[in-house]
Amino acid sequence: MASIDAQQTQPPSSSRTDADRPLNKRTSIGLSARRPTAPDTVQRPPASGGLSAWWLVFWLTMLTVAAIFLIAATVIRPTITLGDVAMWIGRAPKASVTTTTYFQDAFDADTGWLTAFAKPNVAAATVLPAQGVYRLDVWPGNLAWSRFHIDGVDALRVNVEATIDGQTPEAAVALIGRFEDDATFYLFTVDGKGRFGALRYQNGAAAVLRPPTPLPAINPAGAPNRLTLEDRGTSLRFLGNGILLDVIPVEPATDVRAGVGALATSDDIATVTFDSITVQQP
Repeated sequence: MASIDAQQTQPPSSSRTDADRPLNKRTSIGLSARRPTAPDTVQRPPASGGLSAWWLVFWLTMLTVAAIFLIAATVIRPTITLGDVAMWIGRAPKASVTTTTYFQDAFDADTGWLTAFAKPNVAAATVLPAQGVYRLDVWPGNLAWSRFHIDGVDALRVNVEATIDGQTPEAAVALIGRFEDDATFYLFTVDGKGRFGALRYQNGAAAVLRPPTPLPAINPAGAPNRLTLEDRGTSLRFLGNGILLDVIPVEPATDVRAGVGALATSDDIATVTFDSITVQQP
């Protein structure tokens, strides 16, 4: 790269250049060839500071980049604003949340996790891999369940997809929370008429927390329902088909137990099938 202070090559004396013409015109009218006040050296303007020039380049570059992002975003989504673009540029990726799954079964095979049982005139349960279900048959006036206990866990979520047999509509799917023993627990139900309810059993005595309440979002007998019971330590949350049905405050506990079941509410045997059961950390 050439320096601006380098000496310039002088033209041969026989050649005429534009720089020579002013000098010849002065002598032709009787003036000296050079002004007496003319400096001997050519003065150049001071060079501007390099730092300020680079700042100007930097900001022009940033403005260009912002304009490109805005134009591209407008083509993709016409309602986007410059503020949206700034938020998108500065957005940091969020850390993923890990959920621990303790039990999960779709019953396409008999894994042995839920064992079959039969108690005459009370209840029977079995896994039917050909149908991909866990089936509970309950005789009138009885409640049958399968419980889950995870050591050292103070919060638990149970998700099920369950169907009340269309031939036995006088039945209910049950989710059980805070199981202490056969006489003390919380019972959340969805029955064959599309109603949900909640009870608390204390030493065998039942207290109604939520009477059977109809809801269009709950399917009647013959159609499946997705039900969830969450024990969050200080509350029990009951959900049906993605809708929050009830929240019951409870005392904190260091050990929680939950379960799934079926309830016969008439003089007929009730049949409930579970397409899937998942027990995990909430």
